[in-house]
Amino acid sequence: MTHAQSPSWFVIRSKATADIGYDALIPTVVFTALALVMVILRLCSRTCSNPSRIGLEDYFVTAAVLLSIGFTAVIGQGTRPLESIEVSIDTADLREDATYPASLPAMLKLVLAQAILYHLASNLVKASLILQYIRLFSLVPHVLWSCYVLLILVSSATAWGALGNIFLCRPIRSYWDVTVPGVCMNKERHFWSTSIIGIVVDVTIWMLPLPVVGRLSLPKRQKTGLLIVFGLGGFVCIITILRLALVRYAMVNGQVTRCGTFAIVFSSIEINVAIICASLLVMKPLLARFLPYIISEQPLSAAEDGRASRALTSTHMLRTSIADAAEKRERNERNDTLVEMNGSS
Repeated sequence: MTHAQSPSWFVIRSKATADIGYDALIPTVVFTALALVMVILRLCSRTCSNPSRIGLEDYFVTAAVLLSIGFTAVIGQGTRPLESIEVSIDTADLREDATYPASLPAMLKLVLAQAILYHLASNLVKASLILQYIRLFSLVPHVLWSCYVLLILVSSATAWGALGNIFLCRPIRSYWDVTVPGVCMNKERHFWSTSIIGIVVDVTIWMLPLPVVGRLSLPKRQKTGLLIVFGLGGFVCIITILRLALVRYAMVNGQVTRCGTFAIVFSSIEINVAIICASLLVMKPLLARFLPYIISEQPLSAAEDGRASRALTSTHMLRTSIADAAEKRERNERNDTLVEMNGSS
């Protein structure tokens, strides 16, 4: 699809794009700062008892928060006002003698950078969570295989989201330089496809561990805490769906400023809330050290608090409970087999 063949390839009003930046910058900075703090606490929690506990999922979530910071920086860069003229690019405007604001290519480069950073950051967080699940649920075959399938899906979504934006137009330069003849994919279809894939993956990641955790033999407080942490993934799903719905509503009603603001703000919130949820899951050693009553059914002495901070992690306890449940299931299956053999003889 060429620019000329695409009705309303985009309609940009320079003042609107500046307003989008300022309206979106504050909530984006707040949520990015919260995510950064949580990742720092996560790494402290990982290393407070054993520095070798840093795993691939920690590197992934750290990379995600760095990309989120980059996403915020791009938004900050986009708050600089453009020329105060309205630009509408469609068939009629694509003329050799047409004039466009000098800052238009720079603005479109920022739009492209935001899209790429969003897909990389959001999918890195998903991959981090899946790797954490693989570590936790290695003794639960159906969860383990589901995680491998999800990893393949997330890898494909990353490629389609990031590379799809980079190569949305051919040549690539025609994305931001509207005077260069080019052929482009349908941007709206790409947006919808990546959004739907993201929602499917988010819901699956959220729902996958809940039945297993609900069946574990854990103290009530600890089980409740784990269910709450895993359940926070539902909030990420709600944000993703809300982002899609609000952007669609603004697009249908021709509200350029609202459409851009919704897309930027909810994209940032989605990424950073996912980072926070992924970090909460592995922060038990830090809580054991400073808030021991959260992980214990009874108050701990100072000595017990020290031992807990060195030895206890939510992931360790969860893996132990899963192993116990698997052993119990195998024992019951062996007993059932013996009963059947005795009955047949």
